Amino acid sequence: MAKLLAVLVGLIGAAVFAVPAFAEGTGFVEVCKAAGSPAVTGSFAFSVNDAPSVSVGVGECTAPIEVPAGTATVAETPTTDANGFSDADFTAVSDIRTTAPGALNADLMGSSLSGRTATVAVTAGGVADTTIVTFTNVLVQGYVEICKQQVAGAGLDGQSFSFSVQGGMGFLQTATVPVNGCSNPILAPAGHVNITEQGAPTFVTSISTLPTADRLQSSSLSAGAATVAVLPAALNDVSNESIVTFTNNTSQLKICKVAGSPALLGSTFMFSVNGGAPIAVIAGDGTTHCMLIPSRFRAGSTVSITEAPTPGEALDSISLSDGRLFAGSGSDFIGNTATFAIGSGETVATFTNVLAAPGLLKVCKAGPAGTSGSFTIAGPRGTAPGTTQGADTVTVPAGSCSLPMSLPYASIQTITEAPQAGMAVSDIAVQPSDTFRIASPANPAAGTVGVFIAPGQTVVTFTNAAAGTGAANGGGSGGAGGGGTTTPPD
Repeated sequence: MAKLLAVLVGLIGAAVFAVPAFAEGTGFVEVCKAAGSPAVTGSFAFSVNDAPSVSVGVGECTAPIEVPAGTATVAETPTTDANGFSDADFTAVSDIRTTAPGALNADLMGSSLSGRTATVAVTAGGVADTTIVTFTNVLVQGYVEICKQQVAGAGLDGQSFSFSVQGGMGFLQTATVPVNGCSNPILAPAGHVNITEQGAPTFVTSISTLPTADRLQSSSLSAGAATVAVLPAALNDVSNESIVTFTNNTSQLKICKVAGSPALLGSTFMFSVNGGAPIAVIAGDGTTHCMLIPSRFRAGSTVSITEAPTPGEALDSISLSDGRLFAGSGSDFIGNTATFAIGSGETVATFTNVLAAPGLLKVCKAGPAGTSGSFTIAGPRGTAPGTTQGADTVTVPAGSCSLPMSLPYASIQTITEAPQAGMAVSDIAVQPSDTFRIASPANPAAGTVGVFIAPGQTVVTFTNAAAGTGAANGGGSGGAGGGGTTTPPD
């Protein structure tokens, strides 16, 4: 009553004197923030008498703020976070009141909940006479629903897409939506939400909203993202919810083959996509010789293209449209693979091949002096692109090697030693010992090995021993590069 009486005396004095006695000096105002239901969280900004704003967390108060005695105007000032969400959109002031040292609301001269302002009386004096004003805020919410459609013939039936929904006050939710279906209504802070289709950038052809187009505040097809208005609504009242529809198409893949050497023009190359059936592509002098893959791909999914090896030829380059990146693997011997996330629309993968210089193969014979071996060397012969299958037979005395044979690069040559009475192959060694040179592991019991023809010279050494010895019944070293051990005959 003392503070109320002081206010009344001051008001009477104001009618007599130009400067009321109670307005002399300073007093203190303290601003508090409380949460109603539904509760709000975080911090809110306030100004007192238009001074720079102060931040007040929910459940907290400022320190006493010194102001001229008389009256003060306290205003909650909207703030916008780093993601563009304004607390003026998703909160409302539900109550403003003053407490201590007077009775409840004794110092509340006037207030506007919608305007988020209050005028309070300020008693001259110290902090013991502080006017405490408390703003209570509630969360304002509305509903949004996400739908997924597909372009006719896109082939996305049975698939689902995930979306992130981001709103004010740290709201974040994930929704999974089936193609040709919708999510349940999502209760989110009012104002707007940012909705993004998850995963790699997807092939979104359109984004629209209902019941009106203006609910879509902004969108990006390339990012699969939309900003959608959320209107305030009572709990469980979805009559005015915002419905946003993302329409997707699938992506297509085109493989092009470029002849990096004129001799390869018109040659046919074989490819596989994700391990599927072989696909033939004819080499041209640019990107005119291409094959559009009939399969459709979900944009953002992983695709692997493998070009099968071709004797006498080497891969010169791989490129994807729009300069997109890929992970390369494999080799000219086992097949070159490009793996990447397929983009929106049509992705073009271009493989360029060139003629490769032949390599050399030499067969050597180790074993008892005075013996020799007869070897058949079978595989591609000639010059690309016209290589044909052929075979040559050479006889190599023990302790010597055959003359080097010039054979197509990346071709597989199978070397087999003819059986000899009383003798057996105890070891087969390949030098250099690069693992990639082994096309089929050495099989001493059968006297055979398969090797790839690489740059430079490849040397294959067969070691023989008398049949029935431990070594003769052992395995070969294959591509290990070293000679096997032999056990002397009994």
